[in-house]
Amino acid sequence: MTTLEIIGLVALGVVVVMLVLAVVVMLVASVASKLVLHLLKGPLESRIAAHYGPDEILMKDLKANSFGLESVGVWQVRGNGGLVLTAKYLHFFLFLPKRDFRVPLDAITELTFTKSHLGKATIYDLLKVRFSVEDKSDSIAWYLTDPTAWKNMIEQLEAGTAPNDRR
Repeated sequence: MTTLEIIGLVALGVVVVMLVLAVVVMLVASVASKLVLHLLKGPLESRIAAHYGPDEILMKDLKANSFGLESVGVWQVRGNGGLVLTAKYLHFFLFLPKRDFRVPLDAITELTFTKSHLGKATIYDLLKVRFSVEDKSDSIAWYLTDPTAWKNMIEQLEAGTAPNDRR
């Protein structure tokens, strides 16, 4: 075997090891994120229950990820939490730091889908909510399990045509 062939085999071995390590890192990240979301569920459910009874909640997503509030700027980090829709509010319960953010449905001026918000991008549709409170316009975007269902339900509530079923 020549020196060139040995170098080729070593290079191939290095590439294979790097690919295996990349797959292992992706698997560990996936399992870790699912574990974190599972651990968030109980505390989020308790915080939500302190504000709303089960009959008030029209939709809930405990895997919501906020891409930030436009007025706060691009330097804020994304945040995991629970998003709740009631007949009057869209209420986000940020897990860490423990903070709540509530948008009155009658303050919403636009509902759209986007793939990026405040310089943070994803391949998934984000529900972007533009709203106006005290003559100040702002927006927030969330990654949700089913953003289309959220947009449809909010539009139905605004139009007064929401079904009576609870999600």
